[in-house]
Amino acid sequence: MRRIFILILISLLIGTFAFTQPEMLIQAQASSAIDLINTVNSVRENNSLAAYEIDNTLMASAQQQADFMADIGQITHNRADGSTLSSLGFLENIAGGSNLTVQVVVFSMWTDSTNWNTIVGYPFGKVGAGVAVKNDLVYYVLQVQEIQTGLAAQPTINYQITPDPNLVSDVMTATPQLDGSIIHEVLDGQSLWSIAIAYNVTIAEIIQWNNLLPTPVIFVGERLVVQIAPTPTLSPTITNTSIPPTRTITPSQTPITPQPSATITPLPSPTPKPPFSIYDMEQSQRQTIGWGIAIICLMGLIFVAFRGFVQK
Repeated sequence: MRRIFILILISLLIGTFAFTQPEMLIQAQASSAIDLINTVNSVRENNSLAAYEIDNTLMASAQQQADFMADIGQITHNRADGSTLSSLGFLENIAGGSNLTVQVVVFSMWTDSTNWNTIVGYPFGKVGAGVAVKNDLVYYVLQVQEIQTGLAAQPTINYQITPDPNLVSDVMTATPQLDGSIIHEVLDGQSLWSIAIAYNVTIAEIIQWNNLLPTPVIFVGERLVVQIAPTPTLSPTITNTSIPPTRTITPSQTPITPQPSATITPLPSPTPKPPFSIYDMEQSQRQTIGWGIAIICLMGLIFVAFRGFVQK
């Protein structure tokens, strides 16, 4: 029985630890509102910006919104009383999820241009933050209100002390290029904040246009795009088409009927007559010629025979 009692006690302890450990883990990962503000101000310091001042009114407002999101289980800018963010006069970043830390929220979920502008968009501002946990979900709210620049916002300078040469220097704006874009070369003593103010852009835009890290560090001589080239608008061009000349129809020629050519019939040519003809001679003449030919042949035969005999 004692062993059974000990086993039951151990099981109860393990069960109690198992049920309470996730809540303790969530509470540990949820961090606090001050942790969120400190992380935001560290990002501003890396961007050469003054830290946001903690405001009690904004702290209460941010915590109230975090509790409201936890109660309804939704991530929303709408308020319990039905008011919207546009009527409240400050910027607000919200996030929610399981096992969320401040680092994940700031450096992963709030890196888009709108949320990042809440963190680094104002030269001076006041801040409030709220964190709520319910059903293993963590809800974060960051509210920022701009402090207008002026004597109240400027840091106090002791004019009896020689100014530090590393203080932020004035920014001379560059001339736009042919395509309308502007590239600024960072000089000694210039910060991302002062460059953004000089060109009337936000730090978030400079980070986006130059593919910089969420916490950028700029160097002397670095060339930054501070204004992108505008997208040209194509205007339709009307081309005047000339009217083709009227074609003149040329009458076709009537084919000429060929006339038959005269056929020349060759006339028979007369048969040439021999120098002499025995048929035109008298019989006595023909006999005389015959005897003469016979005598000449006989004499030739005798001559041939004689020559053959002499050679033998």
